[in-house]
This record gives sequence, structure tokens and C-alpha cells, in this order.
Amino acid sequence: MKRTLFTAIFLFSAYFLIAQVRDTESEIRNLEQLEVQAVLNKDTVMLLKLWAKDYVVNAPDNMVNFAGRNTLDRPVLKRPRISFTRSVEHVIIQGDVVLAMGSETVVAPGAGSQTQQPVKRRYTNIWMKQEGTWKLIGRHANVICP
Repeated sequence: MKRTLFTAIFLFSAYFLIAQVRDTESEIRNLEQLEVQAVLNKDTVMLLKLWAKDYVVNAPDNMVNFAGRNTLDRPVLKRPRISFTRSVEHVIIQGDVVLAMGSETVVAPGAGSQTQQPVKRRYTNIWMKQEGTWKLIGRHANVICP
């Protein structure tokens, strides 16, 4: 009887843990795309909602940027319309910290009506639950060599 009860409690707990992990993964994937839309729309209000106060970026141009200082001054937010897509390939959940990893493609306008070649990158975003909300606390992106 005890063994059956223990097994039932274990299975019941495992079911809810798996459901919670799926919910967290889905939420992070949605936040990843929300950030892409905010960049495309140059929506700095939304970006500041998504980013932690101490958000830091190790950018592909070898610059380390901090939110509130020079992250909002990045060229990507100042250029005319860009094309930007992100494919989330892996989400790793460790309690209140989540790693989202994948690839991105950025196409920026060139001189005149020319369009630059697409830039393909690999990225890792680090999300942390702060005061009940997921905040992007860190990011690393690098250009994939041709």
C-alpha cells in the first residue's frame, strides 16, 4: 500500500514538474520573439521592460554593452528598417535561470537602395526570474564565419 501511494505521489509530482517546464519553455520562446519585434519596431519601452536593469551584452562587434548606458544607443536601434529573424533551438531551464540558444539572421540596409548581405549569428540569451517576471540579464552573439 505504501509503495503504491509513493508511486502515485511521485507520478503526480512528475506530471506537474513536466508541465511547469513546458510552460516556462513556451513563455521564454514567446519572450524571445517579443524582443525581436521590439528591436524591429525600435520599441525601447518594451526593450527596457524585457531587459534587467543590469542587462549586459557581449556583442558581435567585440563590444560589451550595459542596459541603461549604451545598449539603447546600438546602431541596430538607430538604422532604418532592418530584417531580423531569430530561431530558438534550445531552451535549458535551471530553476530561475533559463538559457535560450539558437541562430539569428540580420539584414541591414546598405547605401542607397542596396541591401547588405545577410549576417548569420549564433546567440545565447540568459533569462532570470526577477520579482515574478522573466528578465533578460545577459546575451552573447557572434557572427558565423562564411
